Amino acid sequence: MKKNTGITFFVCFWMALLLIGCQDKKQFKVSGKFDNASGELITLKELTIADIITVDSVKLSTRGKFTLKGKNNKIAFYNLYVNNANPITLVIKPGDRIYLTGDIRNLAQTYQVEGSDESRWVKELSDRLNVTIRRIDSLNRVYHDSLGTPNILKTKAHLDSLFKVFENEQIEYTRNFIHAHKGSLVTVMALYQQLTPRRALLSPSLHYELFKEVDSVMMLTYPEADAVQSLHQLMSNITEDYLRKVELEKRTGIGAQAPDFTLNDFNNAPVSLSSYRGKYVILNFWASWSEPSREFNRTLIGLYYRYRNAGLDVLQVSLDKSRQTWIETITASGLPWRNVTDLKMWDSPVVPLYGIEKLPFTLLIDKEGKILLKNPTNEELQKKLVEIFKY
Repeated sequence: MKKNTGITFFVCFWMALLLIGCQDKKQFKVSGKFDNASGELITLKELTIADIITVDSVKLSTRGKFTLKGKNNKIAFYNLYVNNANPITLVIKPGDRIYLTGDIRNLAQTYQVEGSDESRWVKELSDRLNVTIRRIDSLNRVYHDSLGTPNILKTKAHLDSLFKVFENEQIEYTRNFIHAHKGSLVTVMALYQQLTPRRALLSPSLHYELFKEVDSVMMLTYPEADAVQSLHQLMSNITEDYLRKVELEKRTGIGAQAPDFTLNDFNNAPVSLSSYRGKYVILNFWASWSEPSREFNRTLIGLYYRYRNAGLDVLQVSLDKSRQTWIETITASGLPWRNVTDLKMWDSPVVPLYGIEKLPFTLLIDKEGKILLKNPTNEELQKKLVEIFKY
């Protein structure tokens, strides 16, 4: 019995030490000193998939010092709030000892991090995004100041081009950031940057390969992290059908080069979309059996005669089956532009090429062959043509 008791005590002793060791590894501390403090409340909250959980809170001392403690068993994102507002984001691992400094009056811009490379990279990413956001805000101010002026359309076009430049620069920075910090949890955060409350910098549809790359790497690095699990679930839900739609959007979305094709007109003469380069062209897919298509033809006729001398043309592609009905409808409707078809209806190769699911299907294409509008309303189409032709 004594021998057994000794063994039991020995095992329990080492088990206790092991548990204490594991417990220590799960503890972390965030401390620091903020200038110009006056007793503000500092709160640390963990960001999980399901909720935002308060971990610890403390009031700053008269000298601006504070210490926050918590426990975790996996890397995670945390927000540190000043008086429950203006959070800064930290990445905290089990056992981290993080030290923060900065000016409490402008903490988001002035804070510095020691003891956590991941949290420093968050600051680096956020600082660069804020530069872009300030640039975009300046564009918005110029636009609002220009409302009602004679050159508002020209000003807007210039501002739109600058916005695209700023956006592309931020995308390129983010792409390089992700590659430079491969395996960091911050790369997940980089995928979800917001340029404005309604405009994300990146999207799984337009930047699928980048999302896929981060997901693959992070599932090897931190598969247990909530942020990684959330991203992985998103990528798992992307079906083959979704990927086809992504590819279609790349091919026929606004800004894309309209895919070229060649079909015959009713004189059996081949007509290519690329032959319209140098003109603005309304590309319209229709059919004589489609009532909405025939109704839209009346709108097209008005726009064509209004802007044809300014450089607008129309090319219609019919999904008809009967050559006679097709030609009779063209004649009866008085359609003056070129009409082409292969008389294959929904089996025509142009249907999957452009992802056509219903008629009419309309694109406005610029002089270089790039898509300006996709399935616009009548009002959107007319507004864009006024913007282009200035009347």
